[in-house]
Parts: sequence; structure tokens; C-alpha cells
Amino acid sequence: MSTGAPATPLPRHGRTDAPSARVGGPAPCAEPAWRALSPLTAWAGAVALAVVLGLPALIATAVIALLDGLPPWAAVIVPATALLVAGLVGIDLLRLRLTRYRVTGQRVEMYTGILARSYRSIPRERIRSVDVNAPVWARPFGLCGVVVGTGRNVDATGADELRLDYVIAAEGERLRRELLVHAAGRGGSRSPESTGDSGEHGAAAPAELARLTPVWLGYAALTWYTVALGAAALGGVLGGLGWIGPERAGSFPLLPVEAAHEIYAFLLARLILAIPAALLFVLVTGAVAAVALQLEAWWGYRLSREPGGTLRLRRGLLNLASLSLEERRLRGVAVSEPLPLRWFGAAAVSAVATGLADREGAAVAKSSLTPEMPRAEALRVAGAVLAEAGSPTDVPLTAHPRAALRRRLNRAAAATGALSVSAAVAGTLLDRLPLWGVAVVALGSAALLAPYAVGCYRGLGHAVGRRYLVVRTGMLARTTVALRREAVIGWTVSRSPFQRRLGLATVRATTAAGDGVYCAPDVGLGEGLAFADAAVPDLLTPFLERA
Repeated sequence: MSTGAPATPLPRHGRTDAPSARVGGPAPCAEPAWRALSPLTAWAGAVALAVVLGLPALIATAVIALLDGLPPWAAVIVPATALLVAGLVGIDLLRLRLTRYRVTGQRVEMYTGILARSYRSIPRERIRSVDVNAPVWARPFGLCGVVVGTGRNVDATGADELRLDYVIAAEGERLRRELLVHAAGRGGSRSPESTGDSGEHGAAAPAELARLTPVWLGYAALTWYTVALGAAALGGVLGGLGWIGPERAGSFPLLPVEAAHEIYAFLLARLILAIPAALLFVLVTGAVAAVALQLEAWWGYRLSREPGGTLRLRRGLLNLASLSLEERRLRGVAVSEPLPLRWFGAAAVSAVATGLADREGAAVAKSSLTPEMPRAEALRVAGAVLAEAGSPTDVPLTAHPRAALRRRLNRAAAATGALSVSAAVAGTLLDRLPLWGVAVVALGSAALLAPYAVGCYRGLGHAVGRRYLVVRTGMLARTTVALRREAVIGWTVSRSPFQRRLGLATVRATTAAGDGVYCAPDVGLGEGLAFADAAVPDLLTPFLERA
């Protein structure tokens, strides 16, 4: 991305067109017009700030008034918040006035800034994604944000993307179609002003590949997020009860504070009831929260193939999101089956593609193509995405040698021994842990780690198909990756001292897509080399010695 000075003069503030003619005669070619962001953005921002800042200020003032009256310092909370909102809205208005963007036949350009002016430019041949999103506070105003990315990892500065916050929805859709759908027009001589939405008329309708079935949302309750969210809710309730206290219960007549304190005191005196009650609370509240988050992220989910070779994913209940992926950048798929979802026959599909860098803090990875769904449906979607009759991940896999199992059992034994020794040392120093406690630690560790080691071994597998190589790894998060054979650009074969003693090796396929490296760990050396040679013939041939 270029951040220097623009090649053409920038318009003066308040104008949306650049000089396109010299004095005394017409310009040889007209420059595309500079466009402004939607002025409705300021109104949408004002409403959002009023809700995010103003509502908490009103609630805080009311709570303080109920507890301690209304001291003078509390009376200024609402007026100060109003001044803060007005100031932020004023800054946003100034930003809108000073921000312009345009799309030429070769580049996407934007200049912005209030105190420090900046210019950003992305060559159209480097564009890898155009994401359209509509936050809940922008949707009533018909606005959407457009993020033009180059596919590189994006940090908090956003140095490798161009963000337009916000434009009207029709303009966002026009930009998406113009920059992605017609890949052949990239870097060409076609004027973006002349293309417009011409692809909308006479084009074939998008082919739908998958659509959300509401019952799939229930799979969210079967993830580890349920426990984490439920524990956070339990901690919040206990912290709130401790802060309010029984003596202040009368200050909150609308909340069942007194009843909650009575239940808490009753359970605290009876641990045999308190522990199951706490577990039930954690599971129920965690399940509800997990399903609610899944509902917000994936409601309205649709995956379709658009004319021109583009996959489009749309999802979101409150915050709408749209991701477009050119099929020419697709190198394979990954089918993930984490525990405990695997016990219930659920899986999810993600893309292995170039130019799908995730933004830091994103709730859903850009490579995710589906929510958790039945495994059979996930395999069908994986095949449909790759335009194959069936999923290339659903093939018989070659098991790894038994030496790989012994290696994992040895690791489990070593970890069990380390935990047992640590427990014995801690018990000796503290003089509070009896010998039977050390035995419990040892037996418990072995009971957990031994099945985990066996599960890790059972999750290993590899295969070579007609067009794809397939590798599977993982126990808690088992993932099967199907990678196109022509996408492999290199192989790495590594052997640790322990692997050499057991005749094992780790074979890694290097690619420009997805995670960059996909490995088959602890495979037999000869079998691993044969796997790599069969997947990409002639790449390793100069380095192999045939038996």
C-alpha cells in the first residue's frame, strides 16, 4: 500500500471532483471523481454515542441518587457526558468533510486526516478482499462500512487495508462488485465510472451452497465457551451480591437482592447442595450466552457462488457482515471437529486460500465458511466449495506407525511423573499434603493424559488423492485439511533425536495459502517421503534414493 503523496492533485475541502482539464484545452482523459463518505455517518455516530455513553451516565446518576442522594459531583455526570458526545460528533463531522476516496482503473485511493493529512492507495491487482459490514447502529441509516484488504496480516494500525466508514449500502455493494466480481478488470483500462452495476443485468443468479438451519445454533452450547461464559456469569453475580450487601438491599426494590442473599447463605451452609447448584448455574447461563453469541454472529448465514467465480458469505443478526472470496485464490478446505462437538457429530468448514489475513481481535475468522453444523452437511459444503462431487477430506487415511503412539504415551508418562513429583515436593514443603494425596494426583493425571495421548495418535492420518493431499491432526481440536497438490511449493522433512531413534519424521508441506505450512507429524521416514513424492512428483526426486 502506498502512503506517500498522491499522483494527482487532491480536491479542496468541500469539493468532490479533482481538476481534470488544463487551461486552454481538454484533458486527454478524464479522472474519476473523488467521492465523500455519507453525511448520515455523523447522525448514526451521534445515536450510538448517546446509547453507549449517555445511557450509562443516566443509570450511574440514578444509582448514586438512590444510594447516597445526589452529591454535587454526581450532578455533572450527565451534562459532562452530553458535552463529550457533542465534541466527538463534531470531530466526526470534520473527519467526514476532510475524507475523500475514488476508484480508478489502476488504484483505490483515499485521503483523510484532521491534524495530520494522510493518503492511502492500493493497486487493484493487489486487492485480495472487499468486506462489507453494517454495524447495528449504522443499519437504521442504511449505511455500511467497506474494508479493502491486500491479504497481509492487519495490525491495529490498519496499514495494509483501506477502510471507508461509512457509505450508503448501494455504494458499498457497487464497490464490492466492481473490485472483486470482475477479476479480469483489475489493472485494466476499464473506467470504474463506466462499469457501474452493469453486471447486475443479464447475469446468472448466484447458486446457493449453504443456508443456516436454526437448530445448528444449539451446537454452540456444546463448546468450551459454555464453561468460560458460565463461570464469568457466576463470578459477576457473586461479586455483585458482595458489593450490594444485605444492608443495601432496600435501595434496589426492583431487584430480588434479599432473596438472592438468602439463597446464597442457604447454599453456603450446605456445600453438598452448593456445588451442584453452582455447576448447574454455570452450564445453563453459559449455554444461553454461547447460543446468543452464535446467534448474533451467524444468523442469516448464506454461502453462495456468484457469477464470475466468487464465493460470497453473508451472516450476522445485529452486525451484518459480507465476505467475498475469489475461487482462483482457493487452495483447499479444512474441516475442524473439536471436542466435545465431535461426540455429537458436528464440524465446521474453513477455507485454505491466499489473501485471507485475519484482523486482530476478530470474533470470527475470515477463513470460516460455515458455523458448526452436522458433519455430513459440512462435508457436502466442503465439496461444493471446491466444485467437487464429494469432500476431498472424506477419504480413507493412512494410519501412522505404532511408534508414534509410543512417543505420545511416553510424553504422557513424563508429564504424569512431573506432576506427581511436584505434588510430593509441595506436600513436603507445606507439610499439608498426605501421601494418599500424591497418589490421587498421579492416578488422576494418568487417567487424563493416557486417553489424551491415544486420542492424539488416533487423530493422525494422511492420504494423496487425485487432486488433493490430505492430512489430519489434533485431538481436542481435530482438523482435516485437503490441499491442492499444485499449491505445494516446498517440503520440509525434520527429525528430532527421539524421532530418529524410532524411525519417524515430520513432513511439512509449504504453501502460500492458509497457515502456510501443513504437516504430517511422526510418520515413518520412508512412508513420509513416499507421501511427499506422490503428492508433488519430481519436487523431491533429486533428493531421494530408491530402494
